[in-house]
Amino acid sequence: MMRRRLLILLTAPALLLTACATPPAPLAETAASPYGAFLAARYAGAQRDASGAAEYYGRAASLAPGESYLAERAFLADLMAGQLQSAAVTGRAALEGGDDSRTARLYLAADAVARRRYEEALALLPAEGFGPFNAYLSEILSDWALAGRGARDEALARARALQAPGFSAAFLSMHRAMLLEYAGLHEEAESEYRSALAGSPLRRFSTELYGTFLERRGRRADAIALYESYLANAAGETSLVVARDRAQRRGRPPRLTAPVGAARAVFGPAAWLASEADMDLSVIYLRLAQRLDPDYAATGVLLAGTLERIGLTEAALAEYAAVPPGPFRLPAQSDRVMLLARTGMVEQALPQARALWRETGAEEARLLLADLLRATDECAEAAQHYAAVITARETAGDPSSWRFHYFRGVCLERTDRWEEAETEFLAALELEPDEPGILNYLGYVWVERGEHLELAFEMIRRAAELRPAAGHIIDSLGWAHYALGRYEEAVEALERAAALSPDSPVVNSHLGDAYWRVGRRLEAGFQWRRALSLDPEVDLRAELEDRLENGLPESAAPAPASGGGASAVQ
Repeated sequence: MMRRRLLILLTAPALLLTACATPPAPLAETAASPYGAFLAARYAGAQRDASGAAEYYGRAASLAPGESYLAERAFLADLMAGQLQSAAVTGRAALEGGDDSRTARLYLAADAVARRRYEEALALLPAEGFGPFNAYLSEILSDWALAGRGARDEALARARALQAPGFSAAFLSMHRAMLLEYAGLHEEAESEYRSALAGSPLRRFSTELYGTFLERRGRRADAIALYESYLANAAGETSLVVARDRAQRRGRPPRLTAPVGAARAVFGPAAWLASEADMDLSVIYLRLAQRLDPDYAATGVLLAGTLERIGLTEAALAEYAAVPPGPFRLPAQSDRVMLLARTGMVEQALPQARALWRETGAEEARLLLADLLRATDECAEAAQHYAAVITARETAGDPSSWRFHYFRGVCLERTDRWEEAETEFLAALELEPDEPGILNYLGYVWVERGEHLELAFEMIRRAAELRPAAGHIIDSLGWAHYALGRYEEAVEALERAAALSPDSPVVNSHLGDAYWRVGRRLEAGFQWRRALSLDPEVDLRAELEDRLENGLPESAAPAPASGGGASAVQ
């Protein structure tokens, strides 16, 4: 319902990076004609390739000048790809061709305000046909263009009379507060800043703007108190830590100019929209804020996250990389590394994680590197980093996290340092006694090693109660039954595990073993063949091939631990 209301409110065109795919014929040849370039652009859009779509829509528009549809598509593609200078050119062509969405008109006005061409911006904005949200943004830009031109009384009169549509109402007080401050009406401005802080859904943003107002007024103690009141509940918000430290050392706060005021007034509703609905429109409106103030790092971070969520991976990576040095740099680069890893580019992610750790020395960067090393089976080095974090926290008197002990235990177990690993698992369990991951992993390894079987079974049973839909945990439960010689119970649990994790070679192998023990040998063979077809690891593959040829020995002992880690960890 929220997405539907937003779409009705925004009244913008269906955007361009979702389309029916055209076969990827040699694009250089295909794109030699307007229609061929259009098809290439559609294909790039279907592949979520923002820069490719921008290139080919731009080529199509240049090959067919005056074609309004292609001009508008080229403009929107430039915005999605972050090609803001090109967007000013293609936006002008879209405007001359009709600009059905009015988005080009808004962007060109923002571009004019950013260049302090206030008369040019005002000439662009009085246009009919804006939907409610676009009309609101148009009014914001008009107010700041008037203020920048010197007509501050007129700008304030219009802002006081302005009605914001729907969710945008929460940000109207911030727009008025900044205009009042810009006009030198500081008491009225403070009242509006307070209203904005009380009603804004983006509290960090509102705290930042009110705090910088207080700093500009020389009220550093009040600004510090405001920042610290926020940080009391969000100690990791680095941007406000930096703002507080700046106020404490009497540093210079950011200036409020007409372009900056317009950028912040647009950023609020655009950011809220992006937080509520992942869609191409969110990017378009954030690009307006970015054009007005390219140096505001919060816009770049939010843009990158939005681009990532809507599947524009290359554009997201570029936006994360462009975040400038400052409080947003480390989280942006961390997110970039994680995006590389999640999209299969681990060979690029790992050296960048190393570089980030060397550059910053931050715990966040060290943990990111350790997690990537663990994920790529470089466990010895990963264990060292987890140990360093644990030691640093203990030295500083800070509470450690069960995760650090748990992940270090996993790494030590995988490098055959079991006694040390067991110590870490027990330390993790002491910190978080009901964490299913710890209960399952430690219990499973004990089962594989034939140690503490009754205790291991109770731990795994508890993990299964906490996560009854986790196939790898139900597999552990079945395997614990198997280790205790309770084969009928093992079959029941392992059948459930196989239903939950049908593509796991370990789970299917275990179910085959249990079938064999209860005399269901035909089904055992089927499960072993099924496991073999699922690309098991080398050791498990050898075991499966032996089972298919020879069956299981008479001994009821569990199989070797070759598949243990895969089942114990999800």
